Amino acid sequence: MNWRDIDKCFLVLLLGGLDILSWIIWWWISGSNSDLHIWINLDFYPTLMTAYSLLAFGFLIFILLTKLLYRNPIYNKLVPYITIAYFGSSFIFGGFCVGILSPATIAGYVSLVTVALVLFERKVVYATVLPITSFILICISMSLAGTLEYSPIFSQQLQSMPLYKNSFWVYSMVYFYAPIFFISIVLFETLLIQWREREKAIQQASIIDSLTGIFNRRKMGELFESLKEQQGAFAIILLDLDHFKVINDTYGHDIGDIVLKRVARLLTENIDTEDTVGRFGGEEFIIFLKSDRLADAILVAEQCREAIASEIIYLDHQQKLQVSASFGITVARYPIHSKEEVVRQADQALYLAKRNGRNQVRHFFEIKTIVPKERRQTI
Repeated sequence: MNWRDIDKCFLVLLLGGLDILSWIIWWWISGSNSDLHIWINLDFYPTLMTAYSLLAFGFLIFILLTKLLYRNPIYNKLVPYITIAYFGSSFIFGGFCVGILSPATIAGYVSLVTVALVLFERKVVYATVLPITSFILICISMSLAGTLEYSPIFSQQLQSMPLYKNSFWVYSMVYFYAPIFFISIVLFETLLIQWREREKAIQQASIIDSLTGIFNRRKMGELFESLKEQQGAFAIILLDLDHFKVINDTYGHDIGDIVLKRVARLLTENIDTEDTVGRFGGEEFIIFLKSDRLADAILVAEQCREAIASEIIYLDHQQKLQVSASFGITVARYPIHSKEEVVRQADQALYLAKRNGRNQVRHFFEIKTIVPKERRQTI
């Protein structure tokens, strides 16, 4: 749970206090019903009600202290130990009163310890759990030896009969454990939802560029392998913002970040839903097109280039900024070489666009025709 420890303690104290109040209500109603007196140890009943009232008052005191000392650093360190110790002691006393080996006590103990281990640090939980567990074992041993009365709130007549046949005992067990069960379920469900959201966020962070919100280089590498296996042929567009270093040096990196985010949005808006755009690194972006036709790739690249060149970024009421980008295209066809080889081809086409004046679209097949011409000229 993404809460501070003191907030968790406040919740635990509040729930603990409410549960103790529910015990008081149960025994007050039971004690008021003369038909149930046969199953209740009336000699112990006043002691039980007094003890529960004091425990409820104690929860109220700790709730108020937690509220008052919310920002106190010393109390923040101590309150987890105080909360778990008081909560555990109160509930194990309640368990002793209804039977240390009763279903409500054992099931409640397991549920509460499990929830505590999830909510708090282990050392904090063990500091209370180990003494309480020792106390439970001692009580069990003494009860079996006959030196300690077992389940003092229930009458001897009730304890001398099969307990599961006594409706008052069964309803008592259900009543005492039901709140613990449902609270545990709600807390676990809350924790599971948060864990799933955190896992999803981690997964998103591993594939999404945090600045632009589009896929990062790692994810684009995975998509390359996927397209390679599924299609066998597709087009790649690699683009680089022109003079981006000058923008960073002149206007600052914050403005540079705004430019990158704006370009990412423009690219996303100007490609088909079947195509994919990602940030390749720095001011470089890469686009995967499912079409393997060079004409389609040139059309998409030109559309993106025009959108970027015509976009006006207002810095303030007086200053505005326009950027441009150079594009390199290649088409990967079977047999497709490695990702590095295909990207190298697109990068060569991008370099050709840079060398010839920037803000233009060039493709790798131009290089294949340019190189032989240059060779013939030298011959």
